[in-house]
Amino acid sequence: MLVRSALPWVRRGSRRDAGRPSGAALRYRAPALLGAALALLLGCSGAAQAPPARAARVVKTPPAQPKAPEGPPLLPAHVIAELDDEDATPYLARRGDEALLLYAAGGRWRTRVLGADGAPRGEAMEAGPAAADVPVAALRATPQGYIAAWIEQNEGSRAVRVLSLDPAGKPVAPASLVAQTAEEITWLDVLPNAAGALVLWEMPREDRVDVVMTVVAQGKGAASKPTAPASVAREVLGWHAVATERGAAVALVLPRAAQPPRAERKPTRKADAEEAAEAGKLGSIALLEIDAAGKVSAPVAVSPEPTAQIDLEIAAVGGRYLLTWTDERDIDSAVYVAAVEPGGKVVVAPRQATPPSGEQALVSLVAPAEGGGRALLAWEDLLRARGGDREGGGAEARGAGRLIHLASVGPDGALSAERAALVFSASGPPDLAADGDGFAAVTLAPAALKADRGGTAAPPVWPTFVRFGPDLSVRAAEPVRAAPFAATDGVPYLVRGLSCHKGACATLASAAAGAGAQPGGAGKAGAAGARAPLALVSLPVRESAWRAPAFREDRDPPPRATAVRALVEGDHIARVAAAELDGGAALSAWVTYFVEGASDGAPRGQDLAATVAVRAASPGGLGKLNVLSQKASSLGGVAIAAAPPPAADPKGKGGAAQGESVLAWVARERGETQVYVTKVDATGAKLAQKKLTTAARKKPGGAPSEASDVAIAYDGAGGFIVAWVDTRDGNAEVYAARIDRALNRTAPDRRITNAPLDAAEVQIAVRGQEAWLVWSDARPAGDGASGGPGGAGGPSGEASGDIFLARLDAKTLQRVGDEVRLHASPEHSRSPVLAPLEGGVVVGWVDEPAGESAPGGGAPAGGIARFVRLDNSGAAQGAPVAVAGPDGAAVSSVALACDKVCRGVLASAPGDSVVLNALTLSPGDAAAPSLKPLAWLTGSASQDVSPVFAGRSGASLFFADDSVSGSGRVRWMTIAWP
Repeated sequence: MLVRSALPWVRRGSRRDAGRPSGAALRYRAPALLGAALALLLGCSGAAQAPPARAARVVKTPPAQPKAPEGPPLLPAHVIAELDDEDATPYLARRGDEALLLYAAGGRWRTRVLGADGAPRGEAMEAGPAAADVPVAALRATPQGYIAAWIEQNEGSRAVRVLSLDPAGKPVAPASLVAQTAEEITWLDVLPNAAGALVLWEMPREDRVDVVMTVVAQGKGAASKPTAPASVAREVLGWHAVATERGAAVALVLPRAAQPPRAERKPTRKADAEEAAEAGKLGSIALLEIDAAGKVSAPVAVSPEPTAQIDLEIAAVGGRYLLTWTDERDIDSAVYVAAVEPGGKVVVAPRQATPPSGEQALVSLVAPAEGGGRALLAWEDLLRARGGDREGGGAEARGAGRLIHLASVGPDGALSAERAALVFSASGPPDLAADGDGFAAVTLAPAALKADRGGTAAPPVWPTFVRFGPDLSVRAAEPVRAAPFAATDGVPYLVRGLSCHKGACATLASAAAGAGAQPGGAGKAGAAGARAPLALVSLPVRESAWRAPAFREDRDPPPRATAVRALVEGDHIARVAAAELDGGAALSAWVTYFVEGASDGAPRGQDLAATVAVRAASPGGLGKLNVLSQKASSLGGVAIAAAPPPAADPKGKGGAAQGESVLAWVARERGETQVYVTKVDATGAKLAQKKLTTAARKKPGGAPSEASDVAIAYDGAGGFIVAWVDTRDGNAEVYAARIDRALNRTAPDRRITNAPLDAAEVQIAVRGQEAWLVWSDARPAGDGASGGPGGAGGPSGEASGDIFLARLDAKTLQRVGDEVRLHASPEHSRSPVLAPLEGGVVVGWVDEPAGESAPGGGAPAGGIARFVRLDNSGAAQGAPVAVAGPDGAAVSSVALACDKVCRGVLASAPGDSVVLNALTLSPGDAAAPSLKPLAWLTGSASQDVSPVFAGRSGASLFFADDSVSGSGRVRWMTIAWP
């Protein structure tokens, strides 16, 4: 690959608000969740590293490994050279059925011709002197032979040299000095054509680069002298080039036009300055062509919007140029594609390559094999399940590494329906190549035998090859192990240079210095233990006992996430709410975190607090973002309920075409909090707003009272019931009120609870003529509330923090029956959710240890979720079902939706981030349901992501997450269920 201008493992996505704090010093409902970080292994290139903007396809075996599995055969291999340095970089170019190896040894360039089977044809021959410091070199086949070029560094000077070779690898003439300068030269490649080659290199200019070239003509006789350096492009952000028979096509990322230095355009806040600086790292996409004589065409605009990251790649596909890059024109970064015909006509305008899936990052674009019709697009979804053990298209993820998604792409820019995924347990990109009508990959992944299912020992992480068919099914896969590396269980130190020809694939592999080849290998490797043997390892299609680190992703059965979109980006999110509308649409509302005295965003003299906002989401796209208030209380939360269109009066008047929704939230004004209700239409636009409570908040000599934890539900009779937690009477108690469609109160505030300790996190659902409330209450055990099933409960008089239920008459809000403690336990029960189900409701919550450890049989150290079904009288139907997070990970929150069955999502933290897992609960189930990962989030493990379903089907999930840059986002996930 010529240019990798941005490393795929660098955290991408929008960089807006990147400098803001990663968390708010505000009270969380869930404690911080800590875990060990997933250790990802970094591949390296050579003794002199390529600059960070270039990601070499090198797979480096980790030094510390578990015991190797025994039994499977090794791969065929030929030792073809010895390297002075174990990190030295060899170069291989294929030409017909032969290949040429170029490497440096003993201060000289050496070449060696290899046959179709990888065996050397004759001895290596000298090709000229080699400098001690060559950070980058390239070798390419041409119709007349080969052309090599490299960068030399010597005492602060940089030079570019070019060498022409005949088909036998013999120099046609001594290497030519093309350029010499005291400035940096950071990258170089050779682009062959019918008449010779173009050699392009890169010279950095602070945060931009210049692209320079020379023309090398190569005839049957002596090679002509390369032309003087000439400019291709100046001060671009990124570039990538592809060779053509006519010359080359160069794709460019151009910086946005400079703004006039007017004083009024200077950033007024630090965040604004950071945003302006990061926006300068995005650019527009253009394309230019160079003919074989070096004539450069004018750039043609491909994507004029300055929203492209600098990871642009280009490939020739079906007579067109296919361009792809990571784009930030929407909130989430996404992989975009465009197609251009030779001459510069844009035939496929820029478009998103895949359905929305949260933040994406481009990994690679691999051109098809000669005569092939489809390229390979590789990308990473930062919110999808990580790589792991998947059998038969299953989706069990075990954190084995990144999951690289693969799809073939044609000249029209359309991706295939067939999708594959490749596990890569390292940073950077895997090595990918076209393989006849399919593709091949060398990745770094756990190496396990198919027969070793259920083993507790971690498998070793080895370089592994995968051969894919044209439909991306796995043809073959096994670790790269060969006899020359028997001293290290057959596993080489470095693997690079994957190439395929006529259905045969091979890769270069080298041992660490001193780990010489075993007897029977070709050459003299192993002498004195000072040199590193280099082998060409064949990668055949054959039956294998090894488990493949790849699978057909489109065969993954539900539940699975089908799309993920961001609704907003900015401040961190405290609470998310959602309601289902007609036609598959939904409204999502949220409130941000705000710490009084810690915000720099309020203009002088203006009283600002948290922001409460709402946005519509539907299959047709996202609606307008509606900010309802910037004076909200984060602890107040936010809730939303939708009502059907009002019925017409007997004369046929007064009806409405669309329903209305009401939000409940808490405003903070002049230091006091009150509950507000806001009516919005189907687009989220505000129709009316009123203050629901008018309680006196300031208390002489004491702390002011607070309102928090709002909840709301449509009462089925044209009104709404609002519940919240209030400290107006001393400790925190649950209150409720009823309003009509005009937001007028139809029932006064009613205190629902009366207990010595605090209540919190009330939730509400309406069933027929009753409103059911659940909440977390710290009242002592044995205080008179009806007991629920299960659990030993704490000693009498000791606060246990359990979940309670109260049933209210929906009109009067009078209590129906006694309060019920749903589950008495020594754990701290919090974050309840409830969902109506035929014949009753299902209630879920999170139990976490009240102390350092729970008494016998209690929740594990991180906490679990519990679910219990209640009948129409509120009586529990059996003991609660306990569901632990994957591998004992701490459960932080739960979302629940019930129709004929109940569907849930658990948020847990198995490591340093949060994973969303799907589950299904059928009526009568007593055993814990299985979990399937939907997505690994990009935010911190300490974040309460507040997942919530819109509607009873569970098809739309809304949740909070931090972007990779650190800013807060509300995301909408659509889920396919069985």
